[in-house]
Amino acid sequence: MNCNRENLIEIAAGEQAAPEMLAHLRECSDCAQEVDSMRKTMALLDEWEAPEPSPYFFTRLQAHVREEQTKAPERASIFAWLRKPALALSLALMLVVGGVTYKILLPQIAPPDTGAAADLESLDRNADLLVNADNDLIDEMTGGPSDDVAEP
Repeated sequence: MNCNRENLIEIAAGEQAAPEMLAHLRECSDCAQEVDSMRKTMALLDEWEAPEPSPYFFTRLQAHVREEQTKAPERASIFAWLRKPALALSLALMLVVGGVTYKILLPQIAPPDTGAAADLESLDRNADLLVNADNDLIDEMTGGPSDDVAEP
């Protein structure tokens, strides 16, 4: 059976219900039991009375509020200084100056354009350096120039 439990609270509260909903309640024992449970709960809540606060409740509450207000400056958050316009404006100005400085100095800091030709030239220079260093080390260890590698 297709139960529509959205309107059950309204029926339990005593509001007018659609005739098809009332017919459904007569046929569906689960929905009827749910409405009965809701009515019992509402009756119980109507009988319950909230206890009256102590006569000194508001006096103590006001004292605690004043105490917390005096503690508030001590426990200021990290970003509380952002609420002050002068500090926020100086921070914004520093960010703008830093960004402009970065943009101006970026071309001087950036490495030169390295294309494929520049990479190959760098590899050739490094290879020549390594070969010459190996030959020098061999010469130092053997005490003379090596015979198998011709020097340029």
